[in-house]
Amino acid sequence: MATIINSLKIAYSTAIFRHGTKRFPEIMAPYVTPVKEYASATYTKAEIEKARDNGFITEEEYTDTIGLVE
Repeated sequence: MATIINSLKIAYSTAIFRHGTKRFPEIMAPYVTPVKEYASATYTKAEIEKARDNGFITEEEYTDTIGLVE
């Protein structure tokens, strides 16, 4: 398993969910699940929905992320 660098995980999450400057296919594969986990624990449902509504994430990525919300 690849080592996940926390600051990179946070940067990817911010770029994807808040700014829409990156997409999941553009990030390294080992980071996809940790980024979704981080987003589900950090962002509100409304923020995740906004990312979907703005086209920053796909419906499938939205479902995966919301499914991780505790």
